[in-house]
Amino acid sequence: MALSRYKLGAQLLTLGLLIGLALWEHLMRHYDLILPPTLLAIALLIAIPLQWLGHLGETLADRLLLVGGLILCAVEAPGSATPMLWLGLSVTLSFLLLTPLPALLLSLAIVPALLYLLGDAQMTLFNLALGWWLTLAAAVLTVFLDRSSPASRFTLTPWRRDRRLSGTGIRESLKIEVARATELHRPLSVLVVYIPQLDQASDQFGSHLREILSASFSDVVSNNSRQSDLLGEHRANVFWLMLPNAAEPGAIAAAKRLSDAVTAITHPEIGSLESYSRVCTLQADESAERFLQRLEAAANKLLEPHA
Repeated sequence: MALSRYKLGAQLLTLGLLIGLALWEHLMRHYDLILPPTLLAIALLIAIPLQWLGHLGETLADRLLLVGGLILCAVEAPGSATPMLWLGLSVTLSFLLLTPLPALLLSLAIVPALLYLLGDAQMTLFNLALGWWLTLAAAVLTVFLDRSSPASRFTLTPWRRDRRLSGTGIRESLKIEVARATELHRPLSVLVVYIPQLDQASDQFGSHLREILSASFSDVVSNNSRQSDLLGEHRANVFWLMLPNAAEPGAIAAAKRLSDAVTAITHPEIGSLESYSRVCTLQADESAERFLQRLEAAANKLLEPHA
């Protein structure tokens, strides 16, 4: 499942709004304005299943949604009784679907372009200054939100951020989860995951690309796991995903789902990511130290050369 439930909910809401807008324009006999929302609705109807199946990357889907939204704003604003609301919507879309710097540059260009489309009545220095001031305010707010969270990207899914723990943090959390599982007689599994392309990215293209791919992997894990699951980078390119209250069959199913989702992460330089994983389940009366040793052994096995 390559599409989070929050992203799916946002896109379904957008789809409903587009269909409602098309019907409204039909009822108002604005037949020349029906085509843009209708085409966008059709595009979303196609994109949502493709994202769900992992055949359409989230970034590409965001770009398509942004382009379509800006076209819709440009078409609807001139005939609207409140055209400045469409200007605000176009700026908001830019910051929701792009990283801060590209969103700022695009928004600074959108403001005069949309005011020009609105005609001489709206193309005033006051409206231009107001639009640019709102753009700068949105940029400052976005940067502040980014810095207050470890996530590096602000999209339509801001509800779930990168919760990746450090090696020390994941070890301490594991000891706590082992104690809780033992006390409550609940199952506990850990998914040990190795991403070999992170080695390649770091060696050939530097640490910046590795961090981008690592953050993308964390996003995929966050979108395809439960709120209680914890992800940590045990060592370079090897991750632990703790699955509280998950027995071995559930952990194996989670590993398969995650493996399928990871392949949707692509980059022109290295292609699609792939993952190797092992499932370790806490045994009865097993100590945290012994469980850690088994996880270390599983990580070492994954790092052995693959045929």
